[in-house]
Amino acid sequence: MMWLALAAIVIVVMSACTSADNGQAVPDQSNAAPKITADIPPTALVIDASDSMLTDDAPGLRIEAAKRAANTLVDALPADSELAILTYGTGTGNSPAEYGAGCLDVTEIVPLGALDVAGSHDAINELVPRGYTPIAESLRRAAAVLTTDTPAAIVLISDGEDICADPPCEVARQLKLDHPELEISTVGFKTQGQASADLKCIADATGGVFVTAANPAQLEARLLATQNSDASASALNGDTLQGITLGQTLADIRVQHNDFPAGGTRRGDQTIIIWADCEWIFGPDGSLQEINPGDTARTIDGLTLGDTVADAIDLYGEPVTDTTDGSGRSLVFAAQPDSDIGYRIGADGVGSAAIITSMVVCRCVPGSGGTGSTASAIERPFTRSGGTAPGWLKDTTRNSYGYFGCDAASVPGVVDDGIYWCSGPSGDGQGPCAPTVGSNYVLCVTDPFTKTLTLVAPTRPLPGAKPVAASPELPLGLVLADGTQCRYIKNRGVAPGGGRAGWSAPYNCGAPRDQLFVWAGQGADPIERTGSGWVVQVGGPDANVRQVSVTEAVYIGFAP
Repeated sequence: MMWLALAAIVIVVMSACTSADNGQAVPDQSNAAPKITADIPPTALVIDASDSMLTDDAPGLRIEAAKRAANTLVDALPADSELAILTYGTGTGNSPAEYGAGCLDVTEIVPLGALDVAGSHDAINELVPRGYTPIAESLRRAAAVLTTDTPAAIVLISDGEDICADPPCEVARQLKLDHPELEISTVGFKTQGQASADLKCIADATGGVFVTAANPAQLEARLLATQNSDASASALNGDTLQGITLGQTLADIRVQHNDFPAGGTRRGDQTIIIWADCEWIFGPDGSLQEINPGDTARTIDGLTLGDTVADAIDLYGEPVTDTTDGSGRSLVFAAQPDSDIGYRIGADGVGSAAIITSMVVCRCVPGSGGTGSTASAIERPFTRSGGTAPGWLKDTTRNSYGYFGCDAASVPGVVDDGIYWCSGPSGDGQGPCAPTVGSNYVLCVTDPFTKTLTLVAPTRPLPGAKPVAASPELPLGLVLADGTQCRYIKNRGVAPGGGRAGWSAPYNCGAPRDQLFVWAGQGADPIERTGSGWVVQVGGPDANVRQVSVTEAVYIGFAP
């Protein structure tokens, strides 16, 4: 059975998706520091004091942020706790000649015993980083000071990767075999890549909690959050909730949770499944794209509904987007560094004093280098002389729509002048078209995601003015982060209904048609062009819109 490394604390006692009083902590509605109120097992705290902890990017030195977080944890412990504190990296330098000694450089700065708050503070505050990162050795040494036949816990704070000989996760697995009631929780401070993977593996192998932290406020909150495995699992933790991670498929999730429903309801091209009082939202490719905990939303850092935007800024920095539309104010905060994972927060009010009214985790951070970065693709299906480019098919079966006319001004979806926008009645067959056969016919792209041109005879002469591409250029097609394909619709016979007064729907993303759209204010650019990544507002005719990153923009141009 999973043992709680320490007891629940107020920061995470109120769970997202589920809420229950487990009797292990008493919520404190004041501004006092959190206090743990239940019995805890003997615990060893391991603090990284390798040379990388001198990096000045916390902001401030990383070691100073780690010291504050460790002291906060010490202050939260019950008076009858047993605590040991160990560190590594203080006894050697980081030169190649000191590698061997540095990989054994672990020091017990507070022996296991009755909690000594003042003595613990003094030992923590005197740490001076110098050397290597022997995580595996520090786990062995920490386990050695704890009893082997009763519950015990190790909590590790680290900012880097163990480059010594022993793989830390393998060491953790062996420690768990030797001590079945040992639980190791890990906090990665500004870690990425292999360093984060190692820390997660350690926690997973021993039934502990793994969290990452990008700033001092997160470090303090998440170090405390490691002390309750059950409560932490029920809080939004970056891209994860209840052990389920964005990007997983429904089949994978059902292996983890056999009571997870096999199907749900459709909303446009999304599938919505209700489980554990949350909405789990899957994209058209079958992967999990969004988690909505509803009224019980809470992040692992303690941010919850009723808090302010200022509270979110303290934890996650300035929002990457902050928009207000017919549905209200929506802000996106980066939930994980250098990824497209974000917390999309609804807020009532202006400025940082606005009250948080909703919160979901989603793949919605633009310009992150992941699915938030937007690539451009230019399809070149026809030549300036009206020829069909290699690789494209010509459909000659629909050469008349009864009415078919073309416009030359501000043509969307194209990168070259000289391409018309043409359309039949009620918007049928619309798209960029190039003249062919002495301008008696046009070759039209009606779908940017197929390689087929439609040959059509206009029912009125082409405009005399040379067609000019729209500025800024509007893509003919958008590929969203969840795989959805959206097509530009300039001429629409019947606008979508619902409560969208003052809005337009310039992109149709639905399958079937008219179920999902990209929305924008009348006359506004439908694309928020933020740095290297773009964002659009997506929703059905009536449902609330959501921000989604654009991974690819597709345009039409002339072939050489």
